Amino acid sequence: MPKIEFMAITPIKKHVASANQVESKKGGIYSLVVDGNNLLKIALVHKRENRNGNDYGAVIMFLKMLGDILKKKDFDYCIVCWDGEGSGVLRWKIYKDYKANRDKHYELYDPDMSDYDRKILDYQRIVLEHAKEKRAKGSETEDECFERQKRLIQAILEELCVRQYEHALVEGDDLISYYIHHRKENEKVVIVSSDKDLTQLINDNVIVYNPRIKDFITSKNSVEKMGVRYDNVVIEKMICGDDSDNIKGVKGVGESTLRSLFPELTEQKVDLGFITSKAVFIQEERQKGKGKNKKKPLQSLDNILNAVTDGIQGSELYSINRKIIDLSEPMLTEECKKYLDEVSYAVMDTSDRDMKNVYQIVKDNDMYDIIDETKFGNLFAPYMRVIMQERRRYGKGS
Repeated sequence: MPKIEFMAITPIKKHVASANQVESKKGGIYSLVVDGNNLLKIALVHKRENRNGNDYGAVIMFLKMLGDILKKKDFDYCIVCWDGEGSGVLRWKIYKDYKANRDKHYELYDPDMSDYDRKILDYQRIVLEHAKEKRAKGSETEDECFERQKRLIQAILEELCVRQYEHALVEGDDLISYYIHHRKENEKVVIVSSDKDLTQLINDNVIVYNPRIKDFITSKNSVEKMGVRYDNVVIEKMICGDDSDNIKGVKGVGESTLRSLFPELTEQKVDLGFITSKAVFIQEERQKGKGKNKKKPLQSLDNILNAVTDGIQGSELYSINRKIIDLSEPMLTEECKKYLDEVSYAVMDTSDRDMKNVYQIVKDNDMYDIIDETKFGNLFAPYMRVIMQERRRYGKGS
């Protein structure tokens, strides 16, 4: 393996911190918590094939994007949270149309399934996997490409001392939320995701970096960046739903309609009681006029007041949507909670993690255009701060 030179790691400059709205004061703990699946989906647009025709462009782009973010602050921890194989099943049990637009087969992962039914479904899964293996070379599906590159990234991050959390039945959003709600008192967190759901976790110690717009979203600029206050994201999605996750909302009420009727969403924290009370007031005011000044009730407000929806939630629209959208109570199994409690802040064994292993992974997978010494060094230099921090903790044994 050639000698790899890494750039020196220096504290973040004040003007860079200010430009990125990142706290630059010394003291305390600074953690970068990454929505792994989200960042990988963004990276997938970057295509690059090796001599065997296997795409690995997303691997390079993911590592580059994460490295660029690591340059913005002297982070003490870097954590990547991934969706598990059956993630979403806990929400599916509450709302059977959850992510139905993504060809998910949650019945395969139902934790309450009988042993008999599980054996049948396990057999069906084996048949499906066998069929995939028999496909002709070069016929890799998009999902298979995603999973293969995900496994490569995970293997490389393991060697770079990046902490990774994943549980079969749990979504990455819930892992992030649990971490945020159990962070140390003196810990400041930057969440990396373009998923609007995670902006509800913003507070004085938590901000979000959106890799699509390449900017930070904070409690001070959330209206400017998203069009709504960070602490009103839940109520807005409860009413409007979320097309990306196939969550139905109130019929005929989208974000633009809701915001025009309730500009308070950009001005103060509101709840469902406020929305319904104001809806009643608006309808009554429209009816007070006489003759030509009398206006018909707005159908959109009637729909809000009566929770009218095309979804299967029916009259339980708001309660169901709150359960599956609100991350103040993340959905995790007890097993997962116990796991996170054990591994969060635990000392990482860095004895077998080495850049030589990273180089070997790159070489074994014919990612030939980053084997070059200069390119290899530039790509992985930003991770040295994380590696040094974890090695220091391991050396101290605490």
